[in-house]
Amino acid sequence: MPGRTWPKLAQIPRLPVLARRVNVDESKARGYDVVSTATAIGDAPASEQALRSLLKPGQRRIHFKRESDSRRRQILSRMRALDIRVSVWVVKHRSDKDARPLSLGALAEEAVRAGVVHLIIERDESVERADRRLIAEAIRRGGSSDMQYRHVAPHEHPLLRASDAVA
Repeated sequence: MPGRTWPKLAQIPRLPVLARRVNVDESKARGYDVVSTATAIGDAPASEQALRSLLKPGQRRIHFKRESDSRRRQILSRMRALDIRVSVWVVKHRSDKDARPLSLGALAEEAVRAGVVHLIIERDESVERADRRLIAEAIRRGGSSDMQYRHVAPHEHPLLRASDAVA
């Protein structure tokens, strides 16, 4: 969609310039929110290990809304100690079908602008093909060929848990 412009937001989220890896999750609870957790690539392994250490025996992933209040406090306390930055793209008063490309498209364009190397998105197979087209378009428009993106299962990248906690 050449020449596409995104809706005006009260404040357009900005990814930190040194954020080379961004993990993305969404929430549909109060409108449509796309949450990104940004970190430097070199910091990602230690951050992921810190979050992996929070798993209970037999647990593959943490799903924040299913945790008890005391467990949420424990998880948030650990997350606050990590060198990560969170940004949220919000679309209200639109259907999910319209809101996802608006918010994810704006995030993808910001990721290209900020020089993100890895964009990791929690997998939703029903929208994966459309996401790929949208992100590829943002990369082409931004003139970047460096950014790689993939859809992954929630348990594959522990930093998705930080995005999930905010979402």
